[in-house]
Amino acid sequence: MSPIAIIAIVVGGLIVVGGLLTWMIIWLRKDYQQHEAGVLDRLSEQAPRLGWRFEERADNYIDVFNDVERYPKLSEPIVGHAASPKALRAHDVVTGQHRGRPFLAAKFWTSKPMDTRDGGGWEWFHAIWVHTPAPRPTLDVRSVPRMQSAVGSALGIGDLKIGHPEFDARYQVTAQNEQFARDVLSPQLIDLLLTDQRTFQGFWIRGQQLEVIGDIVEDHRDPENLVPALDLRNDIMDRIPSQVWT
Repeated sequence: MSPIAIIAIVVGGLIVVGGLLTWMIIWLRKDYQQHEAGVLDRLSEQAPRLGWRFEERADNYIDVFNDVERYPKLSEPIVGHAASPKALRAHDVVTGQHRGRPFLAAKFWTSKPMDTRDGGGWEWFHAIWVHTPAPRPTLDVRSVPRMQSAVGSALGIGDLKIGHPEFDARYQVTAQNEQFARDVLSPQLIDLLLTDQRTFQGFWIRGQQLEVIGDIVEDHRDPENLVPALDLRNDIMDRIPSQVWT
């Protein structure tokens, strides 16, 4: 094959690949624009009815994030040192009430000190937090491998036994206050954690916020995603005895 033919084939291949890449970029951009339009249309249509407020940027909520980070993450020492991140910006903030409870859904641009186990740096942190009636000691309830639970027990920093064999076998409970943990984990809440078919791995309470662990929400601005996420958090709150907040 002559050099000219080889060059022609290479050039032709590059043109084809370039065309395919251009088409893919255009298609992805169009798909993204359609997604954005659909999400924002649903949000603008439903937010007034739901009593929600949406702000593309609302840095006044940075303090809410940083206040939560003042409270310890009780599960983290099992796997290594983890310094608290600090929020620098707050984007796509949705606030309001759902089932009578205030909530905050947002993504925070955060920084972490360089001495953390993963080297620090910057990253997005997505939050869907339901406001609790009063601040309480940190409580972390999560489904974990039994080895991690055993390590926590050996170190004396985890695996509080509630007395329910199936629950104790599946969940690790770490708490600043043992009695608070026992009061929160009512039989009704334990039953939900053991039988609910939704995909999540537990919850935590830090300060005056409750978050669900392992609940993947594709786009929290979309009411079709946010309402089910808030329902899950409120289902947990509904099963926490009201006297724990008084």
